[in-house]
Amino acid sequence: MNKQHGKVDKPKYTYIARGTYWRFRYRDFQTSLPGQPGEPEFLEKYQRLLTQIIPPERVRVENAHGSFSFVLEKFFADVEFRALAHKTQEGYRGLARKVEPLLGDCDMTATTSEMIAEVRNTVPIGSSNGLRAFISRLYNFASKRGYVEKGVNRARELDRVKIVSDGHVPWSDDEIVLLLKHAKGAIRTLLILGLCTGQRAGDIERTQWSQVLGDSIRVRQGKTRELLDIPLHPMLRAELDYLRAQGPVSGAIVRNHVGNPVGRKSYNRRLTKLIASIPNFPHRTPHGGRYATAAMLEDAGCTVQGIMAIIGHRTYQQAIAYLIKRKEAGHAMARLVEHAAAMNAEPPMMRQAVRRAAPRLRLRLVSLAKAA
Repeated sequence: MNKQHGKVDKPKYTYIARGTYWRFRYRDFQTSLPGQPGEPEFLEKYQRLLTQIIPPERVRVENAHGSFSFVLEKFFADVEFRALAHKTQEGYRGLARKVEPLLGDCDMTATTSEMIAEVRNTVPIGSSNGLRAFISRLYNFASKRGYVEKGVNRARELDRVKIVSDGHVPWSDDEIVLLLKHAKGAIRTLLILGLCTGQRAGDIERTQWSQVLGDSIRVRQGKTRELLDIPLHPMLRAELDYLRAQGPVSGAIVRNHVGNPVGRKSYNRRLTKLIASIPNFPHRTPHGGRYATAAMLEDAGCTVQGIMAIIGHRTYQQAIAYLIKRKEAGHAMARLVEHAAAMNAEPPMMRQAVRRAAPRLRLRLVSLAKAA
């Protein structure tokens, strides 16, 4: 209460400091306000703070038609959703469990991009773009079905989050040798399945014995739904023969303690544990093994069409980009060694060290298996 100016109505989110000065407070944010309520300077800054600091109030709809909950129910019952790959369906249902508690009763047309940003802030950074894309797909679906106004898509108003990451670095020849040398049991089988088929981690971990058909292994890619018949590599054949010798085989090739596929998360954990057991081994992902297979296929002289028939176009492009860099580094080091030898400028110990560091460019998967 400011006694000097008499009793005035206290605007929301404000208080009086030391009986004289007006301040704005919302949660952990505080700032001063000029003058007194009703004065132009006070009103101008107060309205600006309301707009910038206070999240928009949700517009709740008495009629469920057009709300997020209504559209989610329609989307999951629609053939457009049921035609998606099982893995994609599971991912969308997981994202829906993030969206519905916060926006379920909100009208999609009246929802703002700021409200969607608040929901995005509740998920890990790595999932933020996926959540945005899912909500955008909901808007597109609702627009086509007439549940929201045509062209309304609040998620599209948000920029994609730029995530800085090392990505899936292809495993090098030396890394593959070390991994196979130290791997035992389930993780060894998973690594061999991945390197000899070039498939994604999710497809590898749920591979069934029924998919092994004579001299090939049949794969239905979970992401693309492509059906592939991949000839058995000798190393994979040897691993499968070893497993058959342990006893009757059925179900998933790699199983957990209750007989189910180990799952993608378990594959990641097993690989992480294996890497941790190898001194000074860098962080690597299962997808890096897929890139490594692409690089080895190219190095073996396979055609672009042949490589893409196994691993897909995008993976081929990314893997070959790394392979080109690796080859260029090898050529550059070889030229440095030749130059130093011609100039007779380097000490003997340095000459030996450089030669040991020169990469092996033509190592094949069979030789990797023997080395392991």
